Amino acid sequence: MNTVWKINKKGFELSAFHKKSAQLLLSLFLFTAYSVACSAEEFFTNVRWDGYISQSIIHTTDNNFFGESDDSVSLDFTEIELLLSTTFLRDFQFSGSLLSRRAGESDNGEIRLDHGFINYTIFNDLDWMFSSRVGRIKYPVGFYGETRDIAFTRPSLLLPQVLYIERFRGLLYTTDGIGFTVRRSWGLNDITFDLVHASFGTQPDHEYFNELLMMDINGDISQNSSGAARVIYSHDGGRVRIGFTYGSIDYDISNEVNNINIFSGVSIISAEYISKKFEILGEYALLSNEVNNAFPFPDVNTKGMAYYIQGKYRITDKWELLLRSEVLYLDKDDKHGQAFETQSASSGNAIDGHTRYSKSALMGVGWHVSSSMLVRFEYSYIEGTGWLPLEDNSNRNLSKYWDMVIAQISYRF
Repeated sequence: MNTVWKINKKGFELSAFHKKSAQLLLSLFLFTAYSVACSAEEFFTNVRWDGYISQSIIHTTDNNFFGESDDSVSLDFTEIELLLSTTFLRDFQFSGSLLSRRAGESDNGEIRLDHGFINYTIFNDLDWMFSSRVGRIKYPVGFYGETRDIAFTRPSLLLPQVLYIERFRGLLYTTDGIGFTVRRSWGLNDITFDLVHASFGTQPDHEYFNELLMMDINGDISQNSSGAARVIYSHDGGRVRIGFTYGSIDYDISNEVNNINIFSGVSIISAEYISKKFEILGEYALLSNEVNNAFPFPDVNTKGMAYYIQGKYRITDKWELLLRSEVLYLDKDDKHGQAFETQSASSGNAIDGHTRYSKSALMGVGWHVSSSMLVRFEYSYIEGTGWLPLEDNSNRNLSKYWDMVIAQISYRF
């Protein structure tokens, strides 16, 4: 997802509260696991352990993606996750996961708390459900904001990078905050509203802002009001789904020279139709990006867009074919980055215009070997580098046209 971000001028002193929030979430996860291991049968019910492991092989004709893949083969895309969920005190649920993710220079594989929250079901009957949650929560963005990391719950090996962009996942994926869900059901139809607010001052690494701004940023980071809201209408048991999402993130970075303000916002319309053999899905996003006070660079206020449409055909119960077209423009008024390239050259820091957009066509095949094993293969022809991870391509001249082949095997337990 390519959303919109804002960095202000207040500066950030890492509060003891924020430091303790991450420790508290991890402690909560470990405490729950320990309690389950001690067979606290009268307290915990519906205990479930899950996990998965995925390994990918990547080759690109030009540019690197998740490792040294250019005219070579990279094995630097590995995901291992352990998930725990349990119910306690009847109306409370705990869900958490520990993730090790290696993705070239973007992620080093260290174990971290991917998500961990307590959910309280306030009301639930055949017609209405209302729940609230607190902890480390995934943003409800589009159809795949919460399920993007698990191979078996996403429609392709990689989600459309024009919208669910990997290079900014540290900013766009999770937050420490609170969330609410309301669902109204009637017959085989339902409408669900999700709201998440970043309440505990999540502090991403500087590298994510360096990727966003294409320059080194130093200073203290603080998060302003950020969050996401989504509504999804599901018809005929999910045969037809229509959704709308709005999300925004607002950050300040303060140092001796600058008081930078970064804001990023996204509005997404999503639609899906599923039949016995076919599945057609598309999402369209309007992007808003502001960067202020990043001296010596001029202020930025751009409106972008991204969309994709994909079709999936189930050849058999085990085999499926996927076709997808994707487009990303970081600036609708400068779609191919020509004005951006000229302006950056005049400031002495020339950046290619193709870093401001991306167009691609993808063909993929999926083989469901069993209920526990999935193998996927995808080929993409790509123009532009708008979503390419820059950390894998430092000190390189990026190519405007390139191809990418990825194969992945995933196992869940």
